[in-house]
Amino acid sequence: RADERLRDFSDRVRLEESSFDRLPSILDRLQLEAPAAILADLGCSSLQLDTPERGFSFQVDGPLDMRMGADGPTAADLLETADWEELVRILRDYGEERRARAISRAIVARRAGSPIRTTGELSRLVRSVVGDGDRRIHPATRTFQALRIAVNDELGQLERFLEPAIRSLR
Repeated sequence: RADERLRDFSDRVRLEESSFDRLPSILDRLQLEAPAAILADLGCSSLQLDTPERGFSFQVDGPLDMRMGADGPTAADLLETADWEELVRILRDYGEERRARAISRAIVARRAGSPIRTTGELSRLVRSVVGDGDRRIHPATRTFQALRIAVNDELGQLERFLEPAIRSLR
């Protein structure tokens, strides 16, 4: 979509699909003089959330993936390998989930019998712990947000992007 929308500016705009921490190598490869601006896409879009195969949605069942790209461990892998303390930290720090301890306990107990492989399984598990709450947001919203941030190392990626981006600008 960005390519279509910015087509009229193709002489001044270069689009690169990559993780944020690869900015220095992209700038080296393109051999650009200092750019006037760098635009980073910092969010999830409905294109990702509405595609069940991407594993971001608690509304529609799909594989528990949540990766922005095709590399690295999935959310299912994270739930299978992270210990209780790490799960609590992820849910608390990245999702501000008040029930992080209880949800983490339920995840650890569940995976002892069988791994959590789908978004529906995780969504139902979280709902069984949290209940329906105030109904302003889905009970699994914070958990899914936290796992997405952890799976993609979003805060680390951003941290590794900012300094080189600022240094390279005109």
